[in-house]
Amino acid sequence: MDFAFFDGSNHPVRDGNRVYTNVFDANYDTLVASLTKAGYPDMKIVVGEIGWPTDGDVNANVKNAKRFNQGVVKHVLGSKGTPARPGRLEIYLFSLLDENKKSIAPGSFETHWGIFEYDGKPKYELDLTGLKRDKGMAPVVGVQYMKRRWCVLNPRVKDLDGLAKEIDYACSLSDCTSLGYGSSCNHLSLVGDETIVNRAGLTHWSRQEGLIPSSRGSLAGSPVSDWDCEFNGLAAVTWEDPSVGECRFPVMIAYGTSVVVHRKILKVLLGLLEGCIVVVDCIITDQLLVETN
Repeated sequence: MDFAFFDGSNHPVRDGNRVYTNVFDANYDTLVASLTKAGYPDMKIVVGEIGWPTDGDVNANVKNAKRFNQGVVKHVLGSKGTPARPGRLEIYLFSLLDENKKSIAPGSFETHWGIFEYDGKPKYELDLTGLKRDKGMAPVVGVQYMKRRWCVLNPRVKDLDGLAKEIDYACSLSDCTSLGYGSSCNHLSLVGDETIVNRAGLTHWSRQEGLIPSSRGSLAGSPVSDWDCEFNGLAAVTWEDPSVGECRFPVMIAYGTSVVVHRKILKVLLGLLEGCIVVVDCIITDQLLVETN
């Protein structure tokens, strides 16, 4: 997997006099070779999507995402290009936010490509300036959240025979990708304070009121009735945050404030663009390209 990143490889690939230390350059030059063979050696190449997911797979996490995306930015700003085509690269990072409605047919990681959380908070720091600063991603401020309460497994219930059925039901209507192998909530036990049913039940709970769940599993707030957290007596409402480690149970944005939040996210992005002053093109994400001199 080391070959996927841009910070060097102990096992470079050699193609004649060309040396490849990362899979991006190798794939890029494969396209260059194909275009050259087809009679288009100088055709412009634009990389429409490139990134790394933060959840949904054993290798999809914040650490790897930051390492990869920071490597992409550094590679672009270095203006070295690839062995077969030196010079400027045009690349678009993918993506700005997670896409909870996206199909997970290719893998459970498909809904977790965002650099920002659903509420405008950066998942990790990403230096877009090339100045080697471990900062620069400003969060949205003034976000209003629902009341802090969660739907969890009822600790008084002893008969759990129907638990699997309820989990399947909740996950059929919600995003449970964080429960998969190697994902952020894969370590949860069947019973206890941090449970699988907590994760599955919470995503479904907000769905009952037509709220938009986040890609990591949304939580319900004040508009949701306790009855929606019943699950045939297996669940109960709690005011104690069941989050543990990297398995977070974020509280959703209060209904009616989403438009304001979207405007604030746009303001943050504009601020990022203004601060991105480099000698080459600075590609941000999702169709955002800033030309600087």
